[in-house]
Amino acid sequence: MLFSDSKMNNNFNKMLNTNHDLVEKKDSLHYLFNEYKRFFELKNFSEALEILTQILQKGFPVAEFEMGKHYFLGSDQLGITKDYLKAFDYFSEAALLGHAGALYYQGIMYLKGLGVVLDVNQALHSLNMAATQGEIEALDALGKIYQFGYVDILPDYKKAESYYKNAVNMGYSPSMLNLAVLLEKQFRFEEAYELIIESAKRGYMGAIQYGLSTYK
Repeated sequence: MLFSDSKMNNNFNKMLNTNHDLVEKKDSLHYLFNEYKRFFELKNFSEALEILTQILQKGFPVAEFEMGKHYFLGSDQLGITKDYLKAFDYFSEAALLGHAGALYYQGIMYLKGLGVVLDVNQALHSLNMAATQGEIEALDALGKIYQFGYVDILPDYKKAESYYKNAVNMGYSPSMLNLAVLLEKQFRFEEAYELIIESAKRGYMGAIQYGLSTYK
């Protein structure tokens, strides 16, 4: 049975209106989040917290991630004490919505048993999901896990090098140093030295200090 032109038009208009409503909602949440940041920078912390609280639990992962960080680190400005349980809950909400930074923090918390039972498999899952979205710190964390081994994960230099190289290709200075140290263990000193120099040129103090102490 064929739809009439009027019925097709009505369905199409409903779809357009729905999409428009979603865009308006997202724009509104972006606006509110920017207002939160503005008040925070102006040190109007009570207003900032009020706005951030308004946009939580509305399908806006950036706000969930932001609150997760406040509970993970603690925030004297907002009167939030460090609470790993709450931090993990907020990161998990944002992670479900695909926020790469939240996936990274979720992975680290699983890895260290912060606010959740230590679970290396879940940690690797979250970190890899974050890494596939280009989260540099997740790539670096995975590199370290396979460089040094962790719990029942044995060192795997090939995997570690791959993760580090992905982070290096994105310009992440700490991974340049971490990869250099890994290469030194394999007697690949020329490659290591070039990475340390590049990392130091970018102003990474860890590379500067390591270079000065190692390559005198």
